[in-house]
Amino acid sequence: MQLRRTGKKFSSAYYNYKLMPLDNNKYSELLNEAKTMFALGYDNRYIELQFAEKKIDDNIIDQIIVEIKSLRKAQKKSRGLKLIIYGASFIAVAFIMTLISYNEHSSSRFVLWGLAISGVTTLMKGVADILGL
Repeated sequence: MQLRRTGKKFSSAYYNYKLMPLDNNKYSELLNEAKTMFALGYDNRYIELQFAEKKIDDNIIDQIIVEIKSLRKAQKKSRGLKLIIYGASFIAVAFIMTLISYNEHSSSRFVLWGLAISGVTTLMKGVADILGL
């Protein structure tokens, strides 16, 4: 499949429409198969090679890989949000318990500083996942 070259840039929606196969059911089946492979934990390269073995058009494979990458990005952002919530709760628990145990002069406040540090690192990992680092 080739696009006509008119000198104008195509919008991404038009470009994707023109690259889709004539049979949308086949494209949907391929996309569902790619999503299944994604859910099983296979990387993009493996999915690409599986479709290449089936002699699927390279443009279609690229489209499917773009959609799988967006799924991976969404999954990573979701995990990052959870890590931020866990990290903030670790910090809050450590802070509250440290304030409570401060007047008792107990050694548990050192352990709670460890909890606070693990909360900060968990929070930073969550921020990195959301930012895509």
